[in-house]
Amino acid sequence: MKTFLKLFFLTIICISLASCGSSPGDRSGNIAPTTPPPPPPPPPPPVNYDTTEYRNNYGLDQINAIAAYDNGATGEGITVAVIDSGIDVDNSQIVANIHPDSINIVTGQKSDLNDVAGHGTGVAGVIAAIRDPSNNTNVNTQGVAFDAQIMAINTASVGSCESADGCSFFDSDIAAALDYARVRGVKIVNISLGGDEFNSPVLVNAYRRAVEAGMIMILAAGNRDESDTELDVSQPERSGSVAWADWANGQIIVAGGVDATSAFWDGSHRAGEIAKDVFLVAGGEDILSIGIDENGDEAFFLWSGTSFAAPHIAGAAALLMQAFPNLDGKQVADLLFSTATDLGAVGPDIIFGRGLINIEAAFQPQGASSIAVRTAAGDTQVVALESSVLLGGNAFGGFTSFSDGLSNSMMLDGLNRSFRVDLGQQIFDRGQNIQLGSLVESKRGSRTSSLQLDQSTKVNFSWQEDRRFQEVEEQYFSHQNNARNRYQGLRMKLTMSMGNEQNITFSQGLSLKETLEDYDQDEFLSIGKEDFMALVGRDKSQNAILGHKLNSKTKFKLLLGRSGQEWQEYNLKSDSYVMMVRVDHQLFSSANFGLDLGLMNENGSVLGSLSDGAISLGKGATTAFINGRFDMAFAKNVNFFAKASYGMTNVTAADLSLVEQIDNLTSGSFSIGITANSFLQQGDRLSFAVSQPLRVMSGQANLSYAASRNYQTDSLSFIRNQASLSPTGREIDFELAYRIADLFGAQIDFNILHQINPNHNRENPDNTGVLIRFGSVF
Repeated sequence: MKTFLKLFFLTIICISLASCGSSPGDRSGNIAPTTPPPPPPPPPPPVNYDTTEYRNNYGLDQINAIAAYDNGATGEGITVAVIDSGIDVDNSQIVANIHPDSINIVTGQKSDLNDVAGHGTGVAGVIAAIRDPSNNTNVNTQGVAFDAQIMAINTASVGSCESADGCSFFDSDIAAALDYARVRGVKIVNISLGGDEFNSPVLVNAYRRAVEAGMIMILAAGNRDESDTELDVSQPERSGSVAWADWANGQIIVAGGVDATSAFWDGSHRAGEIAKDVFLVAGGEDILSIGIDENGDEAFFLWSGTSFAAPHIAGAAALLMQAFPNLDGKQVADLLFSTATDLGAVGPDIIFGRGLINIEAAFQPQGASSIAVRTAAGDTQVVALESSVLLGGNAFGGFTSFSDGLSNSMMLDGLNRSFRVDLGQQIFDRGQNIQLGSLVESKRGSRTSSLQLDQSTKVNFSWQEDRRFQEVEEQYFSHQNNARNRYQGLRMKLTMSMGNEQNITFSQGLSLKETLEDYDQDEFLSIGKEDFMALVGRDKSQNAILGHKLNSKTKFKLLLGRSGQEWQEYNLKSDSYVMMVRVDHQLFSSANFGLDLGLMNENGSVLGSLSDGAISLGKGATTAFINGRFDMAFAKNVNFFAKASYGMTNVTAADLSLVEQIDNLTSGSFSIGITANSFLQQGDRLSFAVSQPLRVMSGQANLSYAASRNYQTDSLSFIRNQASLSPTGREIDFELAYRIADLFGAQIDFNILHQINPNHNRENPDNTGVLIRFGSVF
């Protein structure tokens, strides 16, 4: 018989080692030929915005305009008023984007709109020249917001642009142009004019009305003239003084120029102390844009001046207003200021002001982000993204399907802008495949003592000590070693045996399993460590057990336990309470059967998973579970055992979460194995087991999340979906353990553990661990 058992164990070992080389795929060994389904059609390739015409104006890439295009923003539906010398009404590069309300404000005639100087055309081109990637001439370019509409308002004095001194503009006409744009709902105005004189009261009042209407205005800082001194160019021209007036509310931006290297262009007026908080820069030297040649024909020119820095900023504002229609002029201006790339001295400085506009940064979430959730009453409320986290319990296997269901959620930033966010990134896995630390620790410093009170009463007391850091603790932390800390850190078990086959056990700092069975862990690394009792762990634990022997074959135990867990990083806590009845019955001399019926209540967790915020699984859960055990000695010193558990969990829904409800949540675990004592020599022990840790068998999370947003009505459209809570894989553990009880006075334990689909995740590679332990009592 002993020879047969040795052959049996050798066969099992070979099977176990063979499995170590297997892959996480088909474990059956059967290869069935299948015809793969046809692949789905490939998605259309993304639009390539990084074209020659995009690169031809370095100012576009300098402000990261392509980030807006990749997010679907091109300026479509947005009108930018350009108060200037008019526009070339027949220019093929912009005619499609000329707003029908464009006008000559001086004559009041649309027929007088045409630009004879070319300046207004060049400014408008920087904002909204069309995108024409098929044009491979390498001389064309596009506007920042190439689908925006230009409301060109010609404010040049009649006949002035044909004079030797060039176009001239009266404050009263600029004021009329501002009012014209305002009453027609325009929110962005570019004024690349400038002047050394202060604005007239008429124009100042027009600016005031525009600010009150929520408009954003961009003014050129001014260019260096031959007669200008360094003092003259140390701050913007006087015509920009409205920008730093208190009533301007930050909605009037002054634009300075930089060159292709982002160095300050020496032809530009600087921010100065007076304007540094409302001053931004963009490309202003050799900017490629459209214009008119000496024959009146359309052409491309390299323009220099702050007049061409300003429209880069106006175009950026158009992109933002299209992408985020909820923003007003004040919010757009603040966003451009706060996300600008800081150049020069740190913070707002007297040269660059707030810095170089950065469209990519402006398209990123700003401020405190939140997730919109729907209440049971149908109302919409927001939950902070920062607090929306989940620390997964091992039974869920990483929440793969649940995470996929949250991968395209809607987030609101501090400006109430909508973004897509992968909330699956807020789900964290405990990631503990083989927990060797607690197993080794359980053997360290264990002490026991007993006291016979009388003939029928005996007290057994066991506790754990760890003196590795005692010297450090006494020297540096003794002042913190108060009674409360000592009590919470104590690990002990007190058992009182009384007459009439009764005993009472109390424990502190031990898991329910350790209290129920032996303080020391058994020889396995995996078996029985992840059933329902494992959810009542060591942290903050107190347990009580009342045992009674009903007759010679049947024992009864009543268990009450409590433990807690804490995720300090996110200040999440939970408490678990369990009540369980255990019955063990001897079927016959060599076989025993046991049954547990239990009820576990969790406050703040669901099967050990801590969660909060928009991805909270629930306030807590109640699990009814049953455990079954069977063991039988079928030969001398050889024992077979099997364990299985099954539970049904009811989850209490969270008040504010994308998870409205969890249905049909069931879970279970099993283990089966064989042990042989005195197998190779007297006192040794050889064991082999196969087990599955606690795993969710079924369960669905009913999700309700915002799928789209109507900015016009500021309303969110929610849809419902279901996400499976079952893991994608099934962890199966194969473990071989061998113990030598006495080798020169020491106990030696060998463990080989191989895990398939660790943590119930089929994407995880198989995991193998080897542990050798030496222990001695002295």
